[in-house]
Amino acid sequence: MICVIGDSHAPEMFRKGSLYHNISLTDDPQKADVVFISQDTPTDENGRRDVEPIRKLVQSVNTPGTLVLTSQVPVGFTRSLNRRIYHQSETLRIKDAFFRAIYPEQLIVGMDPKDGLIDTAYMKYLETFGCPIVTMTYEEAEFSKIAINMTLISQVENTNKLADYAQRHGIDWNVIKKVLKNDRRIGPHSYLTPGRWQDSKHLMRDYVTFNEAR
Repeated sequence: MICVIGDSHAPEMFRKGSLYHNISLTDDPQKADVVFISQDTPTDENGRRDVEPIRKLVQSVNTPGTLVLTSQVPVGFTRSLNRRIYHQSETLRIKDAFFRAIYPEQLIVGMDPKDGLIDTAYMKYLETFGCPIVTMTYEEAEFSKIAINMTLISQVENTNKLADYAQRHGIDWNVIKKVLKNDRRIGPHSYLTPGRWQDSKHLMRDYVTFNEAR
């Protein structure tokens, strides 16, 4: 039985994905085998995140079950909590969040190596989705989300350059996009629609975090 705590879109996607896979839910952390903290990380207009509300929320949760943090946090945050906890790097996006909640391509789990094997209840939950479970340190899991978003940013920037060239030379970008999607080295899920990645709060947040930490 799992419990999801938070006020972002992620908790609802967790609930829908869990129900789809016949995983029992509860609103009471005391009755849960696994408690997910999926609070959206507050971010200002410049992309800087405030992690203190996440810290306070984690500290406030009292449960005999396994605690899992999915909030987007900077490298080093999860370890600083000084409690037994996992960090599951959440890779949902608004336009297809429900599909990604049901059919994740992988599950990224950060943990303290000294804790040994993943707790049984949490592992049972992870195995329900039938996809690769990639375990790593807290820092690697936290950075994996940043690395994914930085890669997506570079895709959008490259797409903007190519689409601009196509427009100036009378080339139909939709034709080129089809060619790129059919190339297995690039693929159908690449970010090939021109636009401002800066308008994505999640991409901007990780861009700022990455560059401030360099």
